[in-house]
Amino acid sequence: MKLLVTGGAGFLGRNVVSALLARGHEVVLLVRGGRRSGLPDNAEVIAGDVRDEAVFQNAARGCGAILHSAAMVKLWSARRADFDDINVGGIRHAIAAARAHHIRLVYTSSFMAVGPTTETPVDEAQNHPGSPYRNDYERTKALADVVAQDYAKEGGDIVILYPGVVYGPGELTDGNLIAKMLADRMNNRLPGIVGPGDRLWSYAYVDEVAQGHVAALERGRKGERYLLAGDNATLTQVFSAASRKAGRDLTPRKLPYALSRLVGRAMWLWADTTGKPPDLTHEAVGIFEKHWAYRSDKAVRELGYKVRPLEEGIGATVDWLIAEGRG
Repeated sequence: MKLLVTGGAGFLGRNVVSALLARGHEVVLLVRGGRRSGLPDNAEVIAGDVRDEAVFQNAARGCGAILHSAAMVKLWSARRADFDDINVGGIRHAIAAARAHHIRLVYTSSFMAVGPTTETPVDEAQNHPGSPYRNDYERTKALADVVAQDYAKEGGDIVILYPGVVYGPGELTDGNLIAKMLADRMNNRLPGIVGPGDRLWSYAYVDEVAQGHVAALERGRKGERYLLAGDNATLTQVFSAASRKAGRDLTPRKLPYALSRLVGRAMWLWADTTGKPPDLTHEAVGIFEKHWAYRSDKAVRELGYKVRPLEEGIGATVDWLIAEGRG
């Protein structure tokens, strides 16, 4: 099947594209600027932006489905409206194209769109409670989720996916935060982690999440939501697993929330002044204060989704960092 894929140049997107090609699908990538550096040679690349509805419509012509994962995954932007234009406007344009061409839409949302939890993991029955939001990414992913669910309620052929904290070998970006943090810690660049490291997050290994996208395309039920999460663990447990694999103590310092918030606000103001993206913001501290614990029972049952144990996934990530000279 010929597929239009957005976000295919990102960390998760590259793995999804590889999984789709391995299944024999033909992939057309909508890429901002049309740059194909690092992208598969057997994927077609079309220059375009998800903020341009006309380009989206034209790119979808002749395709049997759309996989929309393009998103603004950042702590800060000089133009905050970009979060709305890309994260909310993008899903609106994807829906418009899917509706116009009468094709399936697989939408990659985020665990943040489901909302924070207690220590008890939740499933897809939870919807984000709404304001207050901790940052613009959470806010716009929650708003985009409402748009996607409304389309499902209208009878649209959409499958909505909510990956957990995706990690593994690959680009060390904000979209691969755990691998980036591990690399920084292994190279003594990480001054510490925010808070005591005792909040539960759901860690999803990138290969399994990519296969979950393929399964959602091929056999996900119309209008359904699926969490593609993983083991629920604390950051302390993540670094303990990394320490065991690396054979040395990688336990980071733990910075109090109040101090982290002050540092984050200073970095935010410096970013506003210089245009240089910050490593932390006061808003991001709010993310670290919450539990984000989820269950993937439905995806396991209906999509054959597999949860890679955290110990194994972190071990593979550490091995890759060392092999690449990054750890």
